Amino acid sequence: MLKLVLASRDKGEVKLFQKTRNLVAATVRSQQIVFVFSRYAVWEGLLALGLELGKRGLSFSRPRRASIPLDAVFGKKLALALYRLGPTFVKLGQMLALRPDLIGDPVASELRVLFDQVPPVRFGVIKKILKEELGKKVVEEAFSRIETKPLGCASLAQVHQAELKDGTPVILKVQKKGAAKLVRVDLSLLEGISKSADLAFPRYGIRQMYEDFYHATIREVDYREEAKNIEQFRKNYYSIFSSADVIFPRYYAELSTQRVLTMEPLRGRKVSQLQKGSTVARQAASQSVAAVLEQIFDHGFFHADPHAGNLFFMEDEGKIGFIDLGLVGQLNPEDKRRFLKVLMAILKRDKPGLVKSIYELGEPSPKTDYQKFEADIYALMDEVKSTGVKNVKLDKVVNQLLGIARNHRILIPNRYVLMLRAFLIIEGVAKSLDPNLSMFQMAPPIVARSLMKTYNPFRIFRR
Repeated sequence: MLKLVLASRDKGEVKLFQKTRNLVAATVRSQQIVFVFSRYAVWEGLLALGLELGKRGLSFSRPRRASIPLDAVFGKKLALALYRLGPTFVKLGQMLALRPDLIGDPVASELRVLFDQVPPVRFGVIKKILKEELGKKVVEEAFSRIETKPLGCASLAQVHQAELKDGTPVILKVQKKGAAKLVRVDLSLLEGISKSADLAFPRYGIRQMYEDFYHATIREVDYREEAKNIEQFRKNYYSIFSSADVIFPRYYAELSTQRVLTMEPLRGRKVSQLQKGSTVARQAASQSVAAVLEQIFDHGFFHADPHAGNLFFMEDEGKIGFIDLGLVGQLNPEDKRRFLKVLMAILKRDKPGLVKSIYELGEPSPKTDYQKFEADIYALMDEVKSTGVKNVKLDKVVNQLLGIARNHRILIPNRYVLMLRAFLIIEGVAKSLDPNLSMFQMAPPIVARSLMKTYNPFRIFRR
């Protein structure tokens, strides 16, 4: 009995110690965040928006004044501050960079610098992590060579080329020391901010945004999740109805852990290295767009971060390859049907259909005025019509639609926003390779094929 009492007391002491340690870590991190924001002269702007530092750490209150100038200067300073704060805030900045409907084009444009590579960590540190994760004996017996110069550096991880003992080339993705722990502390701080910010700005759906950001970020710090994603993508493309021109790297389960992922390298060149407007670039552009649209509308399981650095083009084989598969999105059949209605309404310039489909896609507030919402959508579609389909920038149209929905207190669930994010990223990549490519012209055949699978084929045939 005494042993049980002592064991129970020990467990209680451990929990109290962990709670105290977490509280200390959160307090210290809060001070670091305030220091960095102050150093880069963005703290005053955040104070104006309602961000505060109190006894309980960072919190959010009512804004001190109606607005602050969200211009390019503020965007540059914010990008620097987020970069200095590490992986969680870099990820947050990358998410905001793709939401100009929330923060404005000038700030969003400046935050795109956060997609670039970061300075490398010393190879000695990386090798130590490999030995800790795989075991010193496994590292010595499995690899004949590991390149000391990194192939790529990101906020969370560093990538190195290596070779197995049998001469097989591989890629090592190694998570930086302390990154996962720091991410968890930051997410706990952001959770508190999101709760109070959601009360201050209910129409933005900030709490839901945080939930989606939390789950996506937590999955990215566990490479076992990325391994599962690789398996799912490869399984989806085994189907005879899927494109044979899309490939994903295999991974080595016995040489992969939560913090290390060992994969086969993809041949070819990153699409970011292709010459703009060349025949190869145009082919890569069209195949990249087709692949992402197929993932969204056919599979309902898609790469949510298909930027130029994550795409390879194998010119000899005419294949497009995807890497960095930690961030994915999923849509169920009902989600796909709802969004297909929106896309088809845009493509057909069906104003009543677009109003109805967006209204059904989102979650309207009791204060939403349907007629005023309809009038704003009609005005946008008239603007699109006058511009001409070939001159329309899809990212601008989508961001304007999201802005109209938000202004009328129609909350668009973030699973759709994640999909739109992938949609807009791949459009940007394609435009950088082939300025003449039009998503409005590429999407209809892929969408039509998805409709054939989603709806009753006899009904489609009658139409």
